[in-house]
This record gives sequence, C-alpha cells and structure tokens, in this order.
Amino acid sequence: MGTLWGLTTPFPADSSLPELFAQQVKSRPDAIAVVDGEHSITYAELDERSNRLAHWLRTRGVGAEARVGVLLDRGHELVTAVLAVLKAGGAYVPISPGHPRERQRDMLADAEASVVVTREEVHRATSHGPVHTPPVKVASRALAYVLFTSGSTGRPKGVMVEHRSVLRLICNTDYVDFGPDERIAQVADPSFDAFTFEVWGALLHGGTLCVIPTDAILTPGRLGQAVAAHRVTTMFLTSALFTEVMADNPDSFAGLRNLLVGGDTVSVSRARQLVESEWPVRPARLVNGYGPTETTTFAVCGLIDSVPADATSVPIGKPIANTSCYVLDVDLKPVPDGTAGELFIGGPGVARGYAGRPEETAERFLPDPFTQGDDARMYRTGDMVRHRVEGVLEFLGRVDNQVKIRGYRVELGEVEAALGQHPDTRQLAVVVDETTGTRRLVAHVVPVVPGTTPAGMREFLVGRLPEWMIPAVYVVSADLPLTTSGKVDKAALPPVPDDTSADRAVAPRTDLERQLAEIVAEMLGLASMGVTDDFFALGGNSLLAMRLVSKVNHAFAAEVALGDFLYDPTVMRLAAEVSHGE
Repeated sequence: MGTLWGLTTPFPADSSLPELFAQQVKSRPDAIAVVDGEHSITYAELDERSNRLAHWLRTRGVGAEARVGVLLDRGHELVTAVLAVLKAGGAYVPISPGHPRERQRDMLADAEASVVVTREEVHRATSHGPVHTPPVKVASRALAYVLFTSGSTGRPKGVMVEHRSVLRLICNTDYVDFGPDERIAQVADPSFDAFTFEVWGALLHGGTLCVIPTDAILTPGRLGQAVAAHRVTTMFLTSALFTEVMADNPDSFAGLRNLLVGGDTVSVSRARQLVESEWPVRPARLVNGYGPTETTTFAVCGLIDSVPADATSVPIGKPIANTSCYVLDVDLKPVPDGTAGELFIGGPGVARGYAGRPEETAERFLPDPFTQGDDARMYRTGDMVRHRVEGVLEFLGRVDNQVKIRGYRVELGEVEAALGQHPDTRQLAVVVDETTGTRRLVAHVVPVVPGTTPAGMREFLVGRLPEWMIPAVYVVSADLPLTTSGKVDKAALPPVPDDTSADRAVAPRTDLERQLAEIVAEMLGLASMGVTDDFFALGGNSLLAMRLVSKVNHAFAAEVALGDFLYDPTVMRLAAEVSHGE
C-alpha cells in the first residue's frame, strides 16, 4: 500500500564510469563509439583523445571532486570532454553555449568550477600529450556531474550526481536492453539529463552513440531521415517533440527498437496513434519514461503497448530496477492504492543533493524510513500520483510552482525574478496558459510608466534566461488582482486576449501573404496576424515553428527551410521563401 519496489538486480555499484568504459575499450577497441557527421570515432580513438585531455586537466589541478565546466555544443568533442573530466577524477558541469552569459556565470560560480573546457582546449589538448589513462582511482560514490535545473529562488540549482547513480540507471536494468549492437541517438542538450542516458547507455555497453544534427531534430521530415541514415535503434525524445513529430511525420520512428518519451505528460492521442500504426512504421517498443534530475534521469518507466479509447492519461509506469517509489500523505505515511499522494523516490539513483544549497537539500532529500541502511534517502518530487489497480503509477500534477515547458523544468519564481529586474516592472505574475493547445508561459505585467512594450520585455529576458523559460505572451495591465493577504491572485488573472503582443501595422498585401497569415494566426491562437509580426514574440517556439514550416510546405508544395524561418520569423519571409521555390 503506497510503496512500490522495482526489481532488484546486481549492478556494478562499486565501480565507476571510466572503469566500465575501459572494459569496452579493451574488448572492442576498433568498434565505433561515436558517429558525428563526418566523424566516426572508435573506442580506442576516443580513449586516447580523452586521455590526452584528462592529462591536461590534471595539470590544471583537476582531481577528486573538482568541478569542471564543459561549455560545448553536442558532438564528439563534448563526449571527449566529459569522459576526460571523469578520467581526471573530476565532475563535469555541462553548460549550453547558447545560455545567456549571466546564467553561465551563475552556474559556474554555484558549481565552484575550477576549470572551463571549450573547443579550444579540446583541440589543443587532444593534439599531443600522453595517450595512457591517468593513474587515477575514481570511487563509485565520487561526484560524476553537476546538472542545473530551474530554481524557485530566481537562480538555477545544481544537482550533484554520483557515479553509482548513473550505473544504476544503465547497468543491468529492466526498462531497456543495452548492448554492443545498440545505436543510441544523441538528441538531448547536454544540460538536459537525458544526455546521461544517451551517452553512458551507449559507451558503457560497447554500443554506438549517433549524434543527430540539430537541423534534423527541428526540421520537419529530417528526423526520420537521420534516424534511418544512422540506423538508430534506441532514442529518447521529450513528450513535446514527440507530439510535434507525430503531428506531421509519424513514420519518423520506423525501424527503432526503443522509443522513449518523457519529460512531461505524454499525449494520449499521439501515443495511441503510434501504437496502433502498422509495422514497420511504429517502433518495436514505446516507453514512457519519468524521473526528476535528482533521481538520475529515469525512476519510473512504462511500456505503452495499447491506449484504451476512454483513456484520459498515459500511466508513467512502475519503478525501474533498483528503484523504490512511495506514495505518501502530508505526514509521510503511505496512502491506500488508488488514493492521490505525493511521490517520493528512493534507491541508489537518488542524487547527493544541491551544490551549495544545504537548506534546499535538506528539504527535498530526506531519510528513507522504508529502506534499511543508515544512509538510505528518498527524494521528494513534488509530483502528485496515484497507484492504479493495474499496478502502475498515474501522474496527476504538481504540488508547487513548477511546470514543464517542452520537457524542461521551469520554476515560475525564477522567471518572475528575472522579469522583476526590468526597471519598468512594478508588479508581475507568470502563469501557464494552454488555451491554444500548446503549453506556454504568459507574463502579466504592470509597468512603472505606460508605454512598456512586450517586445522590450522579451528582449530584456533574452540575455538572462534560456529560450524555453522566456514567456511567449505578455499582458500589460494597469493592475493585477490581489488576494486578501496582498499576493497576486493568479486564479483571477484575466484571460489572454486574442491580440496580445501583436503589432499588425502591416496587413497582408497579396493573396499568398493572406493565406500564410491565416495559417500562422490559427496556430498561435490569434484573431489575425501582420506580415512583419515576430512569430516568437507572439507566442511561438521552436516546436511550433517546426509544425508551421511543415504545414506550409505541405499546403504550397514548397521546401521552406526551418533555419530560414528561424532567422526571420515573419509571414513576409515565409511568403518570400514559398514564392522563391515556385
């Protein structure tokens, strides 16, 4: 009642990531470890390159528990860097080069990173130096990486994950079979914890990591081509990206053994659409993967082999091997099956805590009273679930101020804190809106003086927050409703008007522009659209842009490139690209 135990399987809990990688190098030196565009790197070559960089890191003082910032985009250089950091005895801190500089500095400071690795260091260090593995013994409880998530205090918080936790995720587990014949897609941004599953799931089992080009991920139709070209067998996608791909290119997953989706609730209709597809269009297995960063990527997984006609949600599944789940009430007592409660997760996948945040660590990482052992701990997820009669967990929602935007965790408080730094913001509230069918952030703002524009607020945030945390819509008001305690009453905020953020100074001038404007307006949930209006300022995002370009190409038999629209996200540019291709 209220307690679920995953299968107990033996895994190398006393080992480390470099140690298991070394075993693969010894047994499969000539096997391909990483495919990245024109680069195909064997296990022996990756071993030598990472060894050279590891020796360079050692000369910079990197050793046990030292944190190293890794400021690299996805690719073989990134894989080389994170492996080298671990071989040197340190822990990698992956930071996306696309993040605002201020956010990068905050992360490096909070992680207490002693060194930062960029492409320049990788190229310089891997061109010469010792090729043998540094004589460093890495303990299983040593820190492997620090990964940052959105923080409620207005500053991201770094989750500290040990080697043992990663090994529990990908060694002798039961939600997917890893092995030397697996070709795992590398799709996730390095700052997203699915990166852990992708990289180590491949490299610790002799498999091949296939780096999928960014334009293939975001361009309609290209993902399926990349999956086929790389002969990918296993791939993880966020639920949001899965939904977008299924909307226009449901055959993109043909040939996959395993398609894992997660990061947010899975679309019932799209999951049903896929599992009811004829073979070989659908993957052999569709898996719903759930797990906070604090419990090392996945904690609960469920095979989706059917979706009943009356289903209103897709269950998240059962605890994976060597993982325990507890559904508890406010007194931390197990609730009866079928009753809603908060989900707590235990086992060796639980992270060490938050870097430099002892109070927050104590609040979320608690002693595990249901497991023997003095150091047993459980993580308080903040997610409401219930244990259904079929033996699976069903996600019901959040108990706090956290939301998921395209798979990324977003604390609304962090967005509000950033927007509150705008000098012309007197009062504000950030909420989630789903009236258009797509989850988006909406900022309600009371300016200090009239005349503040949504474009100005969005531009202000671009240099402070990553793209997925920037509100899509801005509602400027004279005042905001308050509760009796003087706080903003978010439940009483006005609905988002149809013409929010629009500047429609330039109306469509041709029949083509009119048709395109109607398509874009419908997609954004707006009444109308000007030909020079910015798609993103009006609530668009990269996934909606992908769907838009696909729809336009299909409707006009065109070949508009997603990159061209992202560079100039207007109806005018769309019309020019469609006309150019005629």
